[in-house]
Amino acid sequence: MREVVTGRANRGVWTLALLTVALVALAFAAPVFASSSPSASPSASEAAAPASPAAAPAAPAESETPAVASSPVPATLTAALSKASVVFGDEVTVSGTLDPAAADQEVAVKIGATVAGTATTDASGAYSLTFTPHRSGDVVASLTSDPSVASAARSLAVKPKATVTHGALVPFLTSTFAVKITPAAYDGLVVVKVSHRGAVVGTYKARAKNGKATLRFPLRGVDAFTLNVVLPAATGLDGRSLQAKVSVRAKTLSAGSSGPYVKGMLTALQRLRFRVPNVGSTFTSQVKDSVMAFQKAYRLSRSYVFNTACWRKIDGAKLIKARHASPSTHIEVDKARQILMIVKGGKPWGIICVSTGATGNTPEGTFRIQQKHPYTSSGFGGTLVRTMGFQGDFAMHGWVDVPPYPASHGCVRQPIWACYWTYDNSWVGETVYIYR
Repeated sequence: MREVVTGRANRGVWTLALLTVALVALAFAAPVFASSSPSASPSASEAAAPASPAAAPAAPAESETPAVASSPVPATLTAALSKASVVFGDEVTVSGTLDPAAADQEVAVKIGATVAGTATTDASGAYSLTFTPHRSGDVVASLTSDPSVASAARSLAVKPKATVTHGALVPFLTSTFAVKITPAAYDGLVVVKVSHRGAVVGTYKARAKNGKATLRFPLRGVDAFTLNVVLPAATGLDGRSLQAKVSVRAKTLSAGSSGPYVKGMLTALQRLRFRVPNVGSTFTSQVKDSVMAFQKAYRLSRSYVFNTACWRKIDGAKLIKARHASPSTHIEVDKARQILMIVKGGKPWGIICVSTGATGNTPEGTFRIQQKHPYTSSGFGGTLVRTMGFQGDFAMHGWVDVPPYPASHGCVRQPIWACYWTYDNSWVGETVYIYR
């Protein structure tokens, strides 16, 4: 009887255990069923709608979206010049960068269609090339591996190299000037403008040939001159200009002096219409008379010495003015300045020094030549050479002594060598004006 009870008791224990396990399993299953709430379930209409056979597949999760392929960044190349303008023979440097940076990329630099050289980029993409250009043009850098990768064009001006040399410089005499040019192939027309005391006094031109333009012209004066040299664009080169300064010194001259300076002085006197015996290289006694006429006409010291003051006066001197314009050809005697002029066309044609009456008795006014005689005797003794009477006993004639001041008895004394010229260029009836 006890055994039966025991077996029943054991069966009760196992039944209780099984019930406990079932309850525990039911507890764990409850959240699962709770998550499947009616709000998460499809509506009745949705449930009733038949599924579309062409329905699009569900969108993939964000992590599954494929990446969009990006386009490669185009490469660029820059170029800059160390100088935009150089003189032939000078160097210029081209530098720039490749972006994106890449090392060991060969860059070719061209000026026009000519390759000036190549350079290689460094790790930062930078490159640099120094070269000597031979002509003007646009400079462009490009990758050798891809010429389409090129810089913007940079204009480079190459100008000819030039220097100015000259021979001996003597006032009023023609000197030789040479403009030496590199390259020798340059063949432009070189222009030289000469300035003196703030004014342009001459313009001269010469074609360059074999590396040189040779010009010949005088420097009419003393002290500083400026040569403004212009070389126009030619032979693939840009034009350029330069200045050269030269100085012509003054030299004191007097009776007995000789050399090119005497010739330059006489050339200058002749340009101002002073009568000279000849354009030689010796300061003779006749040259003294020409110097005296100049000193009288321009109211300088009457010394017969051509000094610095005379040089500086003559290089800027204007032709002196005649007092009378008509008749077209006539003679004027200026007692104040002690000079005689033959006037033609209203301007002095020839000027000489004279000496009038010591007492001021040479008559003034308008006269005519009344007679001409190769030689006449003077009532005061001596022979008058090439006499031309203009009133009574008053005449113009040659005499051995013609000082810087009035010294005659009333006639107009002329140097003997000059009176022949006056006589030969005058006629009976010609008008003579005498004034002070």
